[in-house]
Amino acid sequence: MKRISIEYLKNEDYVDYFDGDLFLIDDIENLSNIRLGAVEMEAIIVIICLSGVGQITMNGSNFQLKRNQLLLGMPHSIYSNIMRLTDNFKVKIIGISTRVLNSSVFMTKNIWKKLYYLQNNPVLDISENDVKLFSHYYDLTDLKINGEHTPFYQAIMMSLVNCVIFELLAVTNQSDTVDFDKDQVTQGDELYRNFLQLLAENEGRVRYVQDYADKLYVTPKYLSAVVKQMCGRTALTLIHETTIHAIVRMLKYTDKPIKEISDEMGFPSLSFFGKFVKKQLGVSPKKFRMGK
Repeated sequence: MKRISIEYLKNEDYVDYFDGDLFLIDDIENLSNIRLGAVEMEAIIVIICLSGVGQITMNGSNFQLKRNQLLLGMPHSIYSNIMRLTDNFKVKIIGISTRVLNSSVFMTKNIWKKLYYLQNNPVLDISENDVKLFSHYYDLTDLKINGEHTPFYQAIMMSLVNCVIFELLAVTNQSDTVDFDKDQVTQGDELYRNFLQLLAENEGRVRYVQDYADKLYVTPKYLSAVVKQMCGRTALTLIHETTIHAIVRMLKYTDKPIKEISDEMGFPSLSFFGKFVKKQLGVSPKKFRMGK
């Protein structure tokens, strides 16, 4: 089985790509011809069916997708097949990186429970108006990706991504079968949710598992085990991803001196900051900022 990140997809001809956090696909023909076997996607995948009938194999289960239906795959879902069942099967696919889940936009009331529901009920019936709405979001995002990148481009794109996610969550409320009672969520779910909330609040400035474990009143070993079970990666990996994402954002989209960024992120010295960035990105902060 192959694990694929959004970064891996950036050079594929059938993918429109944005800054490591988003990809768009609307050519099902090219996608259907890919022969990768089972693939684990490190992204949230949204597949909107515009017409016809198709089948997607996700996490070992076959899901039939038809017009006015949407399939949502949570991060680390495994896809082994996507095929047409009718000639007119057309979809639009939006992929969103796992880093977005660390954003505070996902930590508001009841959102975790809704994401939990979507993880276990990936196919949703949506209205004709919803299909048009998601299609417009897709087209608008595609237009922004391929258009002029203004000084506020990053903020605009992330706002669009957040809008898409909230529209998805709103769709869940339209189903009478949705039950968001608290007993749906296990202690592990709550601990993982609270860990993600702390990540979002700290914005990468706290980099030790022990610090998070202390705030959550658990041992570092237990926290790491729960995080690993929930998402397939270690707590330290998620912490470092959050930290480097904040650093990348400041290096690419602000004029702050590197020393100021180091101090703002709570590093004890500029040298320590440089070593951390080079380990995560492969180049020094200065070279990364220069695009080398």
